[in-house]
Amino acid sequence: MNKDTTGELYFFSKTTDGSPPWLDGNPALGWTGSNFVRTPTRIKIHDLRGKENTVDLDTHGFEVLKYDGNVHDEFDNNSESQRHCYDDIVAILKKHLGASRVIIFNHIFRYRATPRATERCDESHKNPVFYPHVDYDSSAARFKIEQVLGVEEAKRLQEKHFQIVNVWRPMGPNPITNTPLTICDYRSLDIKNDLHLAETRGSSSTVSVYVVSHNSQDAQRWYYQSQMRSDYMFVFKNYDSNPEGAQFGAHTAFIDEQLPTTDIEQKSIEMRCIVLYD
Repeated sequence: MNKDTTGELYFFSKTTDGSPPWLDGNPALGWTGSNFVRTPTRIKIHDLRGKENTVDLDTHGFEVLKYDGNVHDEFDNNSESQRHCYDDIVAILKKHLGASRVIIFNHIFRYRATPRATERCDESHKNPVFYPHVDYDSSAARFKIEQVLGVEEAKRLQEKHFQIVNVWRPMGPNPITNTPLTICDYRSLDIKNDLHLAETRGSSSTVSVYVVSHNSQDAQRWYYQSQMRSDYMFVFKNYDSNPEGAQFGAHTAFIDEQLPTTDIEQKSIEMRCIVLYD
């Protein structure tokens, strides 16, 4: 059943010291420190339940795909389950996107109904991020390609089409209810005014991100899937070297105001992928 909802998104509004925005992504914090004010704004969030095929990666910046693999629970780093999960996602993306090569360069489990204790947060175990953002700008995307593949191979591959894509899906037996992921339709963003480049500090995954402000026309359209389980996954862009079409899917966790809070365990995984095309 389709269930549009409302929630507060914590948009960028201004910096506290007049300098350009920055944030501290050090996982030891368990949260993200920054020098900017995040202003809560209540917005309508549209449910894709039953309408999953109405959004498209190149048009909207994201889409919803089925996951038909066998890995539905949290796994240890470098385990057989991790290998199987990575293989599943690589196969799905290569087939669906027509890519020649897909490289998953990290994954992060995020803990939802009950936050993970700060001392237990690390590079692959964190709590959700509660402000709209894009994980890579152009320079950060190219830095990541070099970091993963080396300078020479990165230089060669960047002469062709490439993307950085996130795969996000619930993990475990319980659906995501209280803090789902919401993603913004790329077409509804005012690119010049809604995006703000922010330096990242203490992060091994990126050097700069975009943070998002709410536009005065209230034109942004945000989407989620209600009661999302581990047999579905969001695929969204963080960067695309092809300037035609959607470049990214700005995203954030949010608290669904129409549902009661719960301490029932809810987890998600995100996998960041380099997608290459011949």
